[in-house]
Amino acid sequence: MVTAESAMDSPAVREVLDQLAPDVEVVALTDQAFQSVAPAVNPQPLLALVDKPRAVMPGSMARDDLVLVLEGVSDPGNTGTIIRTADACAARCVVVVGGADPWAPKAVRASAGSVLRVPVVPAAGAGVALTALRAAGATVVAAYPREGEAHDSGVLAAGSGPVALVLGSESHGLDQSIHDLVDRRVRIPMAGGTESLNVAMAATLLAFEYRRNRVP
Repeated sequence: MVTAESAMDSPAVREVLDQLAPDVEVVALTDQAFQSVAPAVNPQPLLALVDKPRAVMPGSMARDDLVLVLEGVSDPGNTGTIIRTADACAARCVVVVGGADPWAPKAVRASAGSVLRVPVVPAAGAGVALTALRAAGATVVAAYPREGEAHDSGVLAAGSGPVALVLGSESHGLDQSIHDLVDRRVRIPMAGGTESLNVAMAATLLAFEYRRNRVP
């Protein structure tokens, strides 16, 4: 754990430090040194070096489980925001295939801590990941800008059981190689002239539509 000397006696920092295990090393740096190692322009007063949580693909899925699959999502801010959405919607996990590192500083900040609560599963390829999720009982529903069923038409309703919701890269969408692994396609109808939504915004709309259909 690293903090700035000027922050050592602040109540917020003391509260955290008092909860640390005895074997956790705490290093106090000068304010200038702390600013030089912090990954943000206006950092929080504490930095920590921790092991990444390890998560695996679910072997089976319950009726109301939701898994978000990110295939080539390249912006770490979008990746972190989607993980935050997954946390808000009580998703089973987030599967990351290529794209941005979910543990990059920008992604972690965008997740607002959700990356530490939601299992994040790295996958070597979309085909392997979707095959495993289908074997676990999930219906694979892929998001497309202009193809498929409207998001509020029932495609994400309770009758479909657990769902693996697949979102593609911001610029290229979903890779052609996974089209045969998709059970259903979903789109978000747009009355205006834009071609598509930001992928994190689309993930939020779709995930909350899914959860809206599952909460009594």
